Amino acid sequence: MGAQAREIILRRLALLGKELGKPELASATDETHLIGAQSPLDSIGLVTLIADLEGDILAATGKSVTLADEKAMSLTLSPFRRVGTLVEYVDEKLKIKN
Repeated sequence: MGAQAREIILRRLALLGKELGKPELASATDETHLIGAQSPLDSIGLVTLIADLEGDILAATGKSVTLADEKAMSLTLSPFRRVGTLVEYVDEKLKIKN
C-alpha cells in the first residue's frame, strides 16, 4: 500500500505546487519537508494539502480517513514532517481501515 500512498501524496503535491506557484513541489521526494523552515509550504498550504489528501484517498481507495486527528497532533514526531513520514502515516491509517 505504501506505493499507492506515495503516488497519491506526490500527485497532490504537484497539483498544489501549481496552485501555489511552488514548482519545486512537482519534484518532491520522501525527504521533502512539509513543515518547518525548509518546507515550501506555509501553514495554510499544509492545511490545504491535508484536506485535499483526505479527498484524494477517499477517491482512490474508497476509504475515508482523517489525517489531522488527535493521534497525529499528540505524536512527539509529527507525521507531517516530511513526505516519507506522511506516506508511512497514510499507509498506517489505510491498514487500520481494512
